[in-house]
Order: sequence, then C-alpha cells, then structure tokens
Amino acid sequence: MNSKMTLSARAFLLTVGMLVVLYWYTSDVEIQARVYPVQQVVGQPVRYMDSTSQAEQWHWEFGDGQESPRARGVVRYYRPGTYLIRLRVNKEVTRTFSVVIRPEPMVIRQDSLVQIQGPSTGYEREKLVFTAVGGRASQFTWRFGASGQVDSRDQTAIYSYPADEDRSKPHTYTIELMTDVTKYPIRKQITIIRGYNKFDPPIDSLDIVGSDIRRRLQQIADGQSFNSNYNYLLSKYLCNRNNSLVQINNTKANDFYSYCMGLQFDQGVHIDGVAVVSDSVTSCITRLNVTQHKP
Repeated sequence: MNSKMTLSARAFLLTVGMLVVLYWYTSDVEIQARVYPVQQVVGQPVRYMDSTSQAEQWHWEFGDGQESPRARGVVRYYRPGTYLIRLRVNKEVTRTFSVVIRPEPMVIRQDSLVQIQGPSTGYEREKLVFTAVGGRASQFTWRFGASGQVDSRDQTAIYSYPADEDRSKPHTYTIELMTDVTKYPIRKQITIIRGYNKFDPPIDSLDIVGSDIRRRLQQIADGQSFNSNYNYLLSKYLCNRNNSLVQINNTKANDFYSYCMGLQFDQGVHIDGVAVVSDSVTSCITRLNVTQHKP
C-alpha cells in the first residue's frame, strides 16, 4: 500500500515539474528592469538593474560599444547624444531603453571673473596703477572717465587724473574696463582728491609712500614710539609682512622687523631716503631700499 502511494506521489511530482518546465518555455516572461536617470550629463553615472523573476543570464548593450553580463551596475557616457540600451535575459527575452546624454554645463567660478584691481582714492596728477585680474581675457580697453575716450589697451594701465578748476571738493570718476570675455564693462569708482597745482609735474605715488616711510623710520631711530610707528608701517604699506626685505645702502639687508629693532639701538642714524618696490597685483610693498648714515 505504501509502495503504491509513493509511486503515485512521485508520478504526481514529476507531472507537476514537467508542467512547470513546459510553462516556463511556453509563456512570455516580462522583464522587470530599470535604467535611470533617462537624462544625464556627460561623464555622470547612469544606473541599470534587473529583477526579472527566474532570470539567470543577462546581456546589457549600452549603444556605445559597452556591454555587461551583470544584473545591475553603472555605465557612463562621454559623448552627448541619445543612446539605445538593450537587455537580453536568459538569451530569450529582450527589452530596450533609451537615455539622453547632455553636454556638461559651463560653470563660471567667482575667481574666473575679470576684476579691476587698483586704488579707490588718489590725488590729481598722481600716477595710479590699475590691473585687470582674473578670467582669461587677452584684450583690454580702459576708460578712466576724465578724457571721454579710450585711455589704455594694456592689461596694466597707469593713469594720472588731470587737475580740476573746482578744488572745493573731491571728484569721483567711474573707471570702465571692457575685455574680450565680458559682455558689459567692469566698473570701479575712484575719488580724486584736489590740492595740487595743475602745473606741478605728475606725482609718483611710490615717492609719496617712500617719504612717509622715511619719516616714520626716522622717528624710530630718534627714539620715539616704536610700536605706533612700526605697526603703522607694517599695516599700511607691508600688508603685515614683517619679513619684507630691507636693503641698507645697497650693501646689507635685514627683514623689516629686525631692521626696525636695530634702529632703536643704533643711535644717531639719519635716514636719507627710502625707495620702495611694490607688488603690482596686491599693491603691497615688498622691498625697501634705505639710504642712511651716521653723522
């Protein structure tokens, strides 16, 4: 009896198995797969995955020569266009997808913008230096607002504002810089202080700076307040760089701090003159050439 039941059970299971296999080969399998995002930027990932029931083999073709035998993964495209993705499951069932790859958008960083670097105040007939910085410009057109015409076509422009008949108050001008990479002019305002005779020769701003530095150094040498004079020079002209070079009488040199400290103790020093060298971009004084003697 048990033997007959066992044979019957085996026959039943065999029949069910054959029916399952028959169903597998005769029914249509619906592919359960995804490709996302369907719009992407060049070089960014496009993900693919398949969760089809009873899937054992996969063959992905991505339309640009790339292929994959895996159920899921990531693909990247490096040229813009529309690509047709084809998935074949168990070598029998096929499904297609399409993705659109767009060019990488142009990103303009803040530090790539052209800007005007230069003083915001100055004296009439003073030689003022302005530089176009940032960006990749190669052509420059400067208008400084006084002449009504183009004043320079160099990346770094030197300009002196003329004396004005009205000396009662400072005059404000608008500087305009146009380049080959800007749509509209870059603008900067500058205030010109009156007070010099229009027949005076042009004033070199570095000469004014040198005279002010000489006066302050002399006060240190004369034993007046070290801290106030030293900190004034350091912050106003040297951009707080206490290791700036000081060359004395074209023969010896010190850093700025050591030189000023030495002046306190080397009594009787007379500062004859100071010539300065500045950074054209930052306007910071980078070097002092000091002429001095002891009577």
